[in-house]
Amino acid sequence: MQIRRGQELELEVERAALEGHGVAHHDGIVVFVEKAIPGERVRAQVRKVKRNFVQARAMEVLRPAPERTPGRCSHLAVCGGCVWQELDYAAQLQVKTRLVAEALERLGGFRDLEMPLALASPQPFYYRNKMEFSFFDGDESRIVLGLHMPGTYDRIFDLEACFLMSETSNRVVSRVRELATRSGLPAYHGRRHVGFWRHLVLREGKSSGEMLINLVTNAGTLPNQQQLVEALTSEFPSLRSIVRTINTGRAMIATGERVDVLHGTGEIEDTVGGLRFKISAGSFFQPNPKQAEKMFALLTEWASMGAAENVVDLYAGTGAIALSLARQAGKVTGIEQVASAVADAERNAALNAIGNCRFVAADVRDYIRQHADARPDLVVADPPRAGLHPDVVQGLRRWQPARILYVSCNPSTLARDLQLLCRDDRYRLQRVQPVDMFPHTYHVETVASLTAQ
Repeated sequence: MQIRRGQELELEVERAALEGHGVAHHDGIVVFVEKAIPGERVRAQVRKVKRNFVQARAMEVLRPAPERTPGRCSHLAVCGGCVWQELDYAAQLQVKTRLVAEALERLGGFRDLEMPLALASPQPFYYRNKMEFSFFDGDESRIVLGLHMPGTYDRIFDLEACFLMSETSNRVVSRVRELATRSGLPAYHGRRHVGFWRHLVLREGKSSGEMLINLVTNAGTLPNQQQLVEALTSEFPSLRSIVRTINTGRAMIATGERVDVLHGTGEIEDTVGGLRFKISAGSFFQPNPKQAEKMFALLTEWASMGAAENVVDLYAGTGAIALSLARQAGKVTGIEQVASAVADAERNAALNAIGNCRFVAADVRDYIRQHADARPDLVVADPPRAGLHPDVVQGLRRWQPARILYVSCNPSTLARDLQLLCRDDRYRLQRVQPVDMFPHTYHVETVASLTAQ
């Protein structure tokens, strides 16, 4: 029987897929089901029919899985973030572990791997140190401030509370919404390219408690600027910096052409793994610093370095991994394409009095090609979701460091890259450890250790 859009199906959800959907079958056809948990029976409505699969959304749970638990958030029906908040946290760790194992076996050909349980986050809730929100015009000249509904460009739901960030952050969102509405200026409209208020970005040190507010706006005068600053600083004692980022472009991003400091120094400070970090509005920093601390400790343990070792950290960001390893290594070189991130990394090295770590602003592909004769003892790679470019893989195989530590946020590209690195028995995949950096979401980090054969 041909499946049609809008049709309702009763489905047995067999397992979870990498994007957080449940996987079921109907008449031999794969069905990816939103809002469904493995092990339960659901009534789902078909949303899209593709050549080899169907996309559907669970409308009713007919038989809940034993691991289903009540969600805490009132926005679960409209928010695409916490797809697994209604799955018991212990079960989330099991699912993420299986996703990594399945990707490595199915896409990478790695079988009989010892796959430990995903490393649990110290805080399943209130763990994020950064959140971005969007403004939108609501009814009766009221400003809406919240998050995008999944799959939409300009549909924003008004945030009541998000349990991924602190309760203080939730109160800041409410207060900024009120002040923006009182300003009388409209929210920015992306399609018409008009309006003033664009984004609110909050950053909060999880060890220091310091907070930074970044108001992203279109060009123009910020009304009642001093009163706005006084209102926020008087209500939130932990607020150390307020900045305004001016973005006159069409792209719906929380960056811009100019950053004005309205209060404080324009940055906050936090501590991760005994290291101090200065964090500005545009700094790259791990969103879950308490879990990042555990991951950095794991990397340091697996590195097992001696004082004479030469380490190269690819995609170094603001230097958190490089600085963590520098305390044991002889020399660490961090490679990062974004010049502002390199500047932050150098500043963080100076802040922690670490003199054996240098940072180079360069594209990783270019650096490896220009330093073809480099012979590092250890390479750490923490690439974006797209993984390693084939040129980088070949460059690493030419370098042939004794060890490679690969930090991945995408099991699929991890499996692909590990297979390429290990081809012809050049390397052996020694250890793998999934890390739950983002509880309640489908995202999973993985640390893999390879040794030269």
